Amino acid sequence: MIDLSQLRGGLIVSCQAPDDSPLRDPGIIAAIAEAAVIAGAAAVRINSAAHVAAVRQRVTAPIIGLEKILDQSSAQWITPSLDDARALRDAGADVVALDATLRERPGTAVEVLLPAVRELGVPVMADIDNLESGQRAVLLGAELVGTTLSGYTSAQQNRLGDPDIELVRALAEASIAVIAEGRIKSPAEVAAAFDAGAFAVVVGTSITEPMALTRRFLAGIPTLTKGASS
Repeated sequence: MIDLSQLRGGLIVSCQAPDDSPLRDPGIIAAIAEAAVIAGAAAVRINSAAHVAAVRQRVTAPIIGLEKILDQSSAQWITPSLDDARALRDAGADVVALDATLRERPGTAVEVLLPAVRELGVPVMADIDNLESGQRAVLLGAELVGTTLSGYTSAQQNRLGDPDIELVRALAEASIAVIAEGRIKSPAEVAAAFDAGAFAVVVGTSITEPMALTRRFLAGIPTLTKGASS
């Protein structure tokens, strides 16, 4: 099993691509992950067993694996089943991330799923949205807690586009190994997360998503801005 202390104080790069992106290809994701590791990333966070397997062939750095699944109502869940977790482990993930929020969910309850994933022999990163869900995840055996879902569920009101540094601080003060993730866009925000007590920090879109970054910069073109408001 991975020694999680090697992640402490490190930058984890989330190498993922949305469904409509030409980057959504195992070989391309693996190249992006390798570039991040060469640049100094302590680990990478990868969506889907196929992409994890491709990345594992190119990097020896730790991989946090997850499987994003849409349910019948189009709600998105992170690694909602034991089969998903097992596939990620078999593909080479060192840590499995899963949704540990308090939301009602289809399929296996987190109280059953989280301990079962740990029995596969991999640590769990519990993706949560508030302090209560983070504390419960630790009681269920999660080694790491990520603020990944803060601002994306009805349980959390931080929807202004800023990272939830206060949640990072609250979890750290509760002696939880918290990984700050979500809407981190600059080195200053990375520093703020560590100042708040983060164990590690995940950055994704602002490093690896050129479509989103292009749209962000396009918003600064006056002619386009005026056209959108007229």
